[in-house]
Amino acid sequence: MKKYLSILPVFLFLLTLGSCKKDYLDTTPSDQIDADKIFDNITNVKVALNGVYRAMYMQYSDQEQDGHPAIMITMDYMGEDIVHTATGTSYFRGAYRWVDHRSELNDLPYFAYRLYYRIIANANIILEGIDRVPDATEAQKNVIKGECLAIRGWAHFMSVQLFGKRYDAEALLNDPTGENSPLVTLGVPVVTKYSLDPQPRNTVAEVYDQVNKDLDDAIVLLNGAAPARGIYRTHIDQSVAKGIKARVALTQQNWVDAAKFALEAVQGYQLMSNASYLDGFSDMKNSEWMWGAHQLPDQLPAYGSFYAYMSSNFNSSHTRSNPKKINIDLYNSLSNTDIRKKLFCDNVDDFVNFPGVIDASTGQPVPSQVRAKYMHKKFVVADPAVSAGDIPYMRAAEMYLIAAEAKARQGLNAEALDILEPLAKNRDPNFVRPANSEGLLTNQYSLIMRQRRAELWGEGFRFLDLKRQNVALDRASSTSGHTGTLANWIGRAAGGAFWQFLIPRRELQANPYMIQNPPN
Repeated sequence: MKKYLSILPVFLFLLTLGSCKKDYLDTTPSDQIDADKIFDNITNVKVALNGVYRAMYMQYSDQEQDGHPAIMITMDYMGEDIVHTATGTSYFRGAYRWVDHRSELNDLPYFAYRLYYRIIANANIILEGIDRVPDATEAQKNVIKGECLAIRGWAHFMSVQLFGKRYDAEALLNDPTGENSPLVTLGVPVVTKYSLDPQPRNTVAEVYDQVNKDLDDAIVLLNGAAPARGIYRTHIDQSVAKGIKARVALTQQNWVDAAKFALEAVQGYQLMSNASYLDGFSDMKNSEWMWGAHQLPDQLPAYGSFYAYMSSNFNSSHTRSNPKKINIDLYNSLSNTDIRKKLFCDNVDDFVNFPGVIDASTGQPVPSQVRAKYMHKKFVVADPAVSAGDIPYMRAAEMYLIAAEAKARQGLNAEALDILEPLAKNRDPNFVRPANSEGLLTNQYSLIMRQRRAELWGEGFRFLDLKRQNVALDRASSTSGHTGTLANWIGRAAGGAFWQFLIPRRELQANPYMIQNPPN
């Protein structure tokens, strides 16, 4: 029997929920349960749901496949704001050079496609079985349904952004028939039921319709549920579902909904202090974290993990030989009193503020490490011997930025500044609101985009931001820090085939309904 990537996800249960002993509840990790016992009681369902969340950050086949955090790294490496200082190891190099995602045979498209559809399939299995759990109340079922629908909507959203064309609302307005709109081009399969049958690709518009339906239903079902605002914010609550909805609306150029849901999502969260901003971004107890992964040391793969590639202090061959730095033009656009500027090194001999990679046996900087001006210390692990840390999926700051951008794109500049000012002033006490509110979004260094790029550096947004705005990749500045031999693509025009991941060859060969996008 042929195996299709679009339905292979079910076998993830064998990885995260695998078989176990009779006393499994006492002897196995919190994300493992016998597959045939999942729906025996509500406790087992919750354990299974924990497994779905873990599937978001577990390692799949190799070091570049640490779940969604690996896609976050890829999204930023494919932008212009993270600069590689040296050739370093081979990991993620092909993504940085804009090569891997355009090969049907490369592991990157295969991994990305498989990742999100495994998550979708597992969410579908829980959705289809939750109503037969004997001891579950309606309220308990609704929370789990809400989380699974939000997960399914989020995973479809991530997948269509990668494998589909940019959502272009303006093109649809100018062409109501849709004949020339990218929205009628193929996106990814919409999978709302677990099935062993192969699935064809739906249009971009159809995928977004399903994404919005799932999120709308999730928001209703999660209404009244206890917010996931304890120490570990690993599960989706209503605020996070609204935050995902705000992201989707921003991508669809639905400015009204983007602002609305972002402002609703951020209610109850507090922006972190400047002191907290320098704490290393690896602890979700931070006041403005909304959603993230809590990765324990015993869950780490032998090699790899988000912090093995993105931390400044873990002693991996990747970080030791190739520290990541900020685009110098972006760095120079920040005020000297902006706390975000302090995340980047302005003096390579400053070992006090920028110790870099640490030898865990001595607690001292590794002498052989590469050091570079503008290298970062945003992501720092608590123990330099262990590449474990909490991974940020969503923070309150992003909601301020979404709402401000959405207001400005409606021409409501004063309202946009009202929203942006608290964030900007929190990060820079000397921030002065511009007297002239025009030009907030005129280019990628204008106020709102500069704030967004600096704030979300390294958190997995840049490629998707360029794509949704239909803005060219521009690494060509003489001062940006990118070099032609390493970065490969110094510039890439907006639009066109290079902004889409190719459907992996293994799916094309196995699935008779799957069609590759034609080159253009």
